[in-house]
Amino acid sequence: MAKEQLGVLNALDVAKTQWYHFTAIVIAGMGFFTDAYDLFCISLVSKLLGRIYYTDITHPKPGTLPPNVAAAVNGVALVGTLTGQLFFGWLGDKMGRKKVYGMTLVLMVLASVASGLSFSDHPTSVMTTLCFFRFWLGFGIGGDYPLSATIMSEYANKKTRGAFIAAVFAMQGFGILAGGIVALIVSTAFDKSFPAPTYGENRIASLPPQADFVWRIILMFGAIPAGMTYYWRMKMPETARYTALVAKNAKLAAADMSKVLQVELEAEEEKVQKYTDEKSNSFGLFTKEFAKRHGWHLLGTTSTWFLLDIAFYSQNLFQKDIFTAIGWIPSAEKMNAIHEVYRIARAQTLIAMCSTVPGYWFTVAFIDHIGRFAIQLMGFFFMTVFMFALAIPYHHWTLKPNRIGFVAIYSLTFFFANFGPNATTFVVPAEIFPARLRSTCHGISAAAGKAGAIVGAFGFLYAAQNKDPKKTDAGYPAGIGVKNSLIMLGVINFLGMVFTFLVPESKGRSLEELTGENEEGDEATEEQAAPTNRTVQVLNALDAAKTQWYHFTAIVIAGMGFFTDAYDLFCISLVTKLLGRIYYQQHGSANPGSLPANVSAAVNGVAFCGTLSGQLFFGWLGDKLGRKRVYGMVLMVMVLCSTASGLSFGKQPKAVISTLCFFRFWLGFGIGGDYPLSATIMSEYANKKTRGAFIAAVFAMQGFGILAGGMVAIIVSAVFKELYPAPSYAADPAASIFPQADYAWRIILMFGAIPALLTYYWRAKMPETARYTALVAKNAKQAAADMSKVLQVDVEAEPVKTEERSQHGRNDFGLFSKAFLRRHGLHLLGTTSTWFLLDVAFYSQNLFQKDIFSAIGWIPKANTMSAMEEVFRISRAQTLIALCSTVPGYWFTVAFIDKIGRFTIQLMGFFFMTVFMFALAIPYHHWTLKANRIGFVIMYSLTFFFANFGPNATTFVVPAEIFPARLRSTCHGISAAAGKAGAIVGAFGFQYAEKDIGVKNTLIILGVVNFLGLLFTFLVPESKGKSLEEMSGEGEEENGTETQSSQQV
Repeated sequence: MAKEQLGVLNALDVAKTQWYHFTAIVIAGMGFFTDAYDLFCISLVSKLLGRIYYTDITHPKPGTLPPNVAAAVNGVALVGTLTGQLFFGWLGDKMGRKKVYGMTLVLMVLASVASGLSFSDHPTSVMTTLCFFRFWLGFGIGGDYPLSATIMSEYANKKTRGAFIAAVFAMQGFGILAGGIVALIVSTAFDKSFPAPTYGENRIASLPPQADFVWRIILMFGAIPAGMTYYWRMKMPETARYTALVAKNAKLAAADMSKVLQVELEAEEEKVQKYTDEKSNSFGLFTKEFAKRHGWHLLGTTSTWFLLDIAFYSQNLFQKDIFTAIGWIPSAEKMNAIHEVYRIARAQTLIAMCSTVPGYWFTVAFIDHIGRFAIQLMGFFFMTVFMFALAIPYHHWTLKPNRIGFVAIYSLTFFFANFGPNATTFVVPAEIFPARLRSTCHGISAAAGKAGAIVGAFGFLYAAQNKDPKKTDAGYPAGIGVKNSLIMLGVINFLGMVFTFLVPESKGRSLEELTGENEEGDEATEEQAAPTNRTVQVLNALDAAKTQWYHFTAIVIAGMGFFTDAYDLFCISLVTKLLGRIYYQQHGSANPGSLPANVSAAVNGVAFCGTLSGQLFFGWLGDKLGRKRVYGMVLMVMVLCSTASGLSFGKQPKAVISTLCFFRFWLGFGIGGDYPLSATIMSEYANKKTRGAFIAAVFAMQGFGILAGGMVAIIVSAVFKELYPAPSYAADPAASIFPQADYAWRIILMFGAIPALLTYYWRAKMPETARYTALVAKNAKQAAADMSKVLQVDVEAEPVKTEERSQHGRNDFGLFSKAFLRRHGLHLLGTTSTWFLLDVAFYSQNLFQKDIFSAIGWIPKANTMSAMEEVFRISRAQTLIALCSTVPGYWFTVAFIDKIGRFTIQLMGFFFMTVFMFALAIPYHHWTLKANRIGFVIMYSLTFFFANFGPNATTFVVPAEIFPARLRSTCHGISAAAGKAGAIVGAFGFQYAEKDIGVKNTLIILGVVNFLGLLFTFLVPESKGKSLEEMSGEGEEENGTETQSSQQV
């Protein structure tokens, strides 16, 4: 059971953001500015060191550092850092954070200056001296990691603690950027003052004697910012958590924090004594108790930091080699010594400005909204994706036209390292371990990271060498090549993603809550929220129920409807080209027939008009008549109209198309009812722990529906091709379309009736949801009886409590009331606007992806194919997209929605849809080239992946959770109808936009639409882990205050 929090610690946890927070960030951050500058500036000058001390003018290439020397120069600071992290981390817990904090800064300043003054003209002496001082520089830097993180975590409030710690670490980005800028300024100044020819032109003159000053000035500059912050470090008081919980001095802790917070704080000496005397708060690092309570956590923080730093430092320390390999930096003999420094520095500065610095500050902005776990998982995932995207088509990136693409993707790996694990691995170890071991455990975690950096710094030098011994750098054996090295780094990033699951989420919780220091007894007990006096037992039973067979039955029953929905809505895009050939062929035309613009818009869009109408009507009806009564109706409408669509009659094109549109409208009407009813039923059946996954799983059946549409069309077209061989339209226009082709589109459309019909019986057997029966129909006995059968437990009816709840004044407002507007107005605006914007983009792409693939040449021109060949090609393209991105995207949402949260997934999805849409649009001509078609398909697939692992799923889930039971189906229907309004805009608008302004400008418009979706996401509340009544306000008391747990911490 939790003890009452110390007053001084509670004051820190709840303190508003104040000036002292920013002061602490700057004081700690300037140390990290120096750390990054000093660690990474060596990569800017190591080529110059090779020229100065190891050039043999008889060789056609300038000198480079021998492998063992290069490894030592690049890696020795990392060895020192590892040692310093362990030593100063331990010392920070023994002597206090403040006492040790000044030592590390003085050591950094002295060693930084000494590195630039490395003496002797003999290469061995210079390198030995440089390595000696860089070891001690690293030793001081190492101490800054655990101390800065621990101090910032112990000073911060719990609401914005992640952002404050991440902001300290984010100063690394400016340090890396400053390293590049200083190197640019120094090299430019020396290049202008001492002009020199290239090595190829004059080997001796290419290295002016003054070049020896360049590397020294660059290395020594790092001492300046560190020296400037020493005074302020010395003025900082010791952290209250160390003073109170470790040093056990309650008076000093209260006095120090009274000055900092400018409030009066009580010393509470007895409470401090009780805290520190508690047996559960006295175990050491090497004890069974630590292993039991924090062992997995320490394994998680050390392993993820180790794996991250292998990848991060391998790239960062040696990015100059990668840029040279792809030709972005000329070969060494084509530059003089100082100009080579300039070129390398320019490349590092570009990467820092475009990805490193933004990535850090994205973490600062979102870490307390999204959470540490989500950001770290996302970061490792995208580092893996982009590393493989660089590695697999590596030869493609070495070609001159594709260098900018390489730089863009390489920058994205850095962006997601920094808006990802590079920041979170620093933040989390400062939060989840006890105060007396916090600095030590952070030091151990950081040291594991630097061990990874050493593996990268030493190993990559050898691994990235060319496989051909004749093409390696001087002194190096043959390696596995850059391509295979990047593949290895991709695998390492994937392992980092796996080990992330060992790291707990610390967002929004106090340090003592995370570490268990405010718990009584020998073991932490999980606080349980007791139901309030107005919680109906049957609802509590549903919320708390473990995942059972009936949950999966409900998913399949509801999901098969969505399978049919997606099949029926999207299969039309597979056959519209065929309809054009059959019914609108013009004799003598050079191209096969196609549907006129207005007919095409009607055929593609009429089902959406029906869907919109059905969502509004059946959503309202589901709240009036009950979910179950309406659920069977919609399925029968779908079955009948799906069959009738394929039987569209008439000999004239107008008659066939008119009949088809009529039946597809009513097909859409039935599909529309499935949206609010399936979502509402699943949300009301599910437990609160995994509700998001269950609702998303129902929606994810859409992915299989889209995939099935493509596969059925492939099979049907392949069979017809085999039975009725036909030439291309260019070869024989008349013979390219045979009479039997008219059956193909009908079979494809009618197939959607089969899965829907199979689930009708099971839908009819499902009982009404307990929430509708109890809260809307007000039949407590029926609700309890139904759920007793479903849950296989005895559930008390509680008719009095049900009646009291339903008659409560706060639970009877209507949709068009001021009370609804005040409590749910912005929520409804958020759900409708985001779904509208999402569907504008999603359906514009999905319905007309065949046109986009044709435009870039992935599907041949229509006149080079027969009618059935065209259906086959279009279907194959849709199946590829569904298989590679649509289906995986849906099920990623199912897997992570209850861990990451709805808000995070939706925000992330819109963000990446925006990024990838602009990445397709801006260099659109590049993607139209034959060599780049696979790249286009990958990028296009990623937009679908993030639509489905993003807003396409969450916009369906959230409206089923945040509105009251009596309005839930109606509000979901309104939200879904807004989405279908967006789909209609896409279905009608894209045809005209693409013809009038071109595919490129249309893609830019869709990028802007996705960005607006990202902004409107901030109106949608997070519903993860909360009951439906908690979200909707139906569990609130008379005075409108929220229900409180009977246990208070």
